[in-house]
Amino acid sequence: MTTQTEFRVLRSRAYETHGTLRDDIMDAVAQVIFNPISQGYRTREAFEAQFAQAVGQRYAVGVHSATIGLLVALRACGISPGDEVITVANSDISTTGVIRHLGAVPVLCDVLESDYTLNVDLVEALITPKTRAVLPVDLHGHPADVRRLRDIANRHDLKIIEDAALAQGAHDYDKPVGAYADVTVFSFAPVKPLGSVGNGGMLVTSDEEIHSGLRLYTYYGHAPTKEDIPVGHQNYIDEGYNAPLDPLQAALLSVKLPYIGTWTEKRREVVKWYTEGLSGTAARLPTFRADSAPTFRSYTVLVPNRQHVYEELRAAGVEVVLHYSPAIHHHPVYRDGLRGADDLPITESLADDLLSLPVTPELTETEIDYAITTLRKLID
Repeated sequence: MTTQTEFRVLRSRAYETHGTLRDDIMDAVAQVIFNPISQGYRTREAFEAQFAQAVGQRYAVGVHSATIGLLVALRACGISPGDEVITVANSDISTTGVIRHLGAVPVLCDVLESDYTLNVDLVEALITPKTRAVLPVDLHGHPADVRRLRDIANRHDLKIIEDAALAQGAHDYDKPVGAYADVTVFSFAPVKPLGSVGNGGMLVTSDEEIHSGLRLYTYYGHAPTKEDIPVGHQNYIDEGYNAPLDPLQAALLSVKLPYIGTWTEKRREVVKWYTEGLSGTAARLPTFRADSAPTFRSYTVLVPNRQHVYEELRAAGVEVVLHYSPAIHHHPVYRDGLRGADDLPITESLADDLLSLPVTPELTETEIDYAITTLRKLID
């Protein structure tokens, strides 16, 4: 069995980039480690402000993971037991799981064959009097068409919680992803576009009321002010979580964030090599709206005899991955069914054939040529 260190074409080589930034990273981390605890709080707050500016939002709240971020975002948008939230099935269990943790009901919508994102044309037919929100996923870093979705949400008084966990660096309609959502969730897990070395996530919004809710639920449910409270006392006004972003991760990420544009362009260059190299083969490649500028956590294509191709590529040293296969409603935890699961023809067909190729920005053209050559031998 091929191990992580034996892969010739790795899905992440962020450790190499960390090496080029070693001095800046060590300085930033040392500020947190060798100063009073308050320095860690300041580091996190400074990174939140830096991130909000980078994505064009008024507010940002760092959280321990994108999963807890989705939960916090839904609560801040008022989602409660019995509410319905329209989302997709070709995603991680975090997407449906957080909805159900709140006692709400996921309603599954099919996706586009072109870029694997929510099919906005199907959303309105799924709206009922119980619908309170839509949760689109920017799958593999491909922006869902949230601007079109915004018009539907406005007509029906719905919130949009955008799952951009894989899409840091992407743009849509010339704006950073998240521009049309009420709140957007990013992930800093190690294999994401702006990866940390542990868990981490960020919630962004320009809505002051939602921002207050994000802070409230991230920090235990503690009141934001201590007016009329005796010195040293606590004042919990709701049941929240202890889920802020770790200051050490914030320190690392603050060094990396200014480079996200450069790394995004390199990811697109890697995808261009793949696109050219796989043209004319049996692989079916994704296509994107002209106004969409994806980033790529991976380059996800459709191939025949997918399981065989997957196993052979990994044996040859190419670290391909099967993401979100099978679709979430087929997992044992949902054996009793999810609303809408019986009408997802595109989701079902994609899950059988999708294969995610490595797109870490440190890859060279020679390495990508090797991956392409190896893949072509299996599908030509």
